[in-house]
Amino acid sequence: MCAIHIKRIRGHEYAYDVTSYWDKEQKKYRKKTVYVGKVLDKEKGLYEKRSDRAGNVEERLRQSLILSFGDTYALSEFLEKLPLGRLIEKSLPEEGDTLKGLLYYRILKESAMQYAQTWMEGNYARILYPKARLTSQSISEFLKTLGEEGVWRKFFQSYLAQASGEEAAVIIDSTGLPNEIDIPISAFGCHGGEIERETRLLMVMDQASGMPLYFRYMAGNIVDVSTLATTMMELEYYGVKTAFALIDAGYFSQENIGKLYQNRIAFLTRLPARRVLYKELIRAHAQDLEKAENAVVYGKRVLYVKRIQVDLYDYEGYAYVVCDIHRKAQETTKLLLEAKETALMPEEIEEALIFKGKFVIVSSREIPIEEVLPLCYMRQTAEALFGISKDSLDLIPLRVHSIEAFRGYLMLNFMALILYLELKKALKGKYTVEGALSELRNLMCTIYEKKAIVMEPTKRMKEIFSLLDIKVPLSLRV
Repeated sequence: MCAIHIKRIRGHEYAYDVTSYWDKEQKKYRKKTVYVGKVLDKEKGLYEKRSDRAGNVEERLRQSLILSFGDTYALSEFLEKLPLGRLIEKSLPEEGDTLKGLLYYRILKESAMQYAQTWMEGNYARILYPKARLTSQSISEFLKTLGEEGVWRKFFQSYLAQASGEEAAVIIDSTGLPNEIDIPISAFGCHGGEIERETRLLMVMDQASGMPLYFRYMAGNIVDVSTLATTMMELEYYGVKTAFALIDAGYFSQENIGKLYQNRIAFLTRLPARRVLYKELIRAHAQDLEKAENAVVYGKRVLYVKRIQVDLYDYEGYAYVVCDIHRKAQETTKLLLEAKETALMPEEIEEALIFKGKFVIVSSREIPIEEVLPLCYMRQTAEALFGISKDSLDLIPLRVHSIEAFRGYLMLNFMALILYLELKKALKGKYTVEGALSELRNLMCTIYEKKAIVMEPTKRMKEIFSLLDIKVPLSLRV
């Protein structure tokens, strides 16, 4: 085993390589000490050794560090090509090293942020971002800074200006972030039939690109129907006028529908099954729904869709009654099996069968039948983004303990989500983001006193770098 030992002599520090070895003759461990040089930078492991022969000072090219290189280098070069890279520099110019270091850590590692400093010590990130402060206390302070209102507004004003036009078609959805944080925005809420302490995260996505545009948070006990109007107003504040909104069924209410009509925002959403209109429409059209003229092919599925003009809280709208054949068969089988165990009456079974496999979509405007289902299922984009944030980017469990740090944590993950999706797009389905970065993680570099020498990349590494339009250098100055 070997280790670097530092000795202080007359105010200067000197490094020695101490190696332990087994002495076969004396049958015990002994130590061999080799002088390395004067300490130039203890953190980076840089040392200077003077020549004893020539009498003049020479810098000896000395191997000091072997670091994981490929993943962080790819992220840093790729980020520089994106508008997000320039926004990061503008948002927190004095904290750019810390922000980028944490941003890459969120994408590359699934560990808690308390281990960020340990990760950085073995990664090329320590050379790229020497001013990064990644100790636990420093990260907490940084997240509070990132969560400040001024930083938040500055970022979104610039980001939305380049990510969306003056009018946008958006997808709006929300999810719960379970936590035990003792702050006002953490409260018990009931969503999906379960009661738990959480904060609601609302995400706005661009319908055309599928990229996230904006996010908000609110206490877990605030219901979805009361948040839509505020979200629209905040988007308008940042210069984005919503022209079309694809919204979750949870936002369907008389107040929200009225505001959408009044602001001339076209919308499409699923009608909640508990609404009277839902039951009336299915009862009225179930008998003649499953006809060849109503058949619509969606992917490898066949569904029946019928359009009906309806009244939506005194506004003219359209309803699309849908029957999913595959889902109907499953739900019918389940009902009939349960009916035998619960002894349901025949008339009760017939009434329940009417609703099996059916759902209703409502819209403010008439949409071609063949376009309704693709639009409706596009909302799954929001669910996919939440899945990436929660799983790949380790959004939960939340471990912050102040509103400011909470806001900064969400902002960090929002930036990471943008970078992740841009990487996914660039890889064109040939590699997953996780697979590509895992491959590149094995590309190492050796750090010397003034340069980094990059090891030879494999064929797969070369292909990934090519997809990202990045050239692999032979060496870099440090």
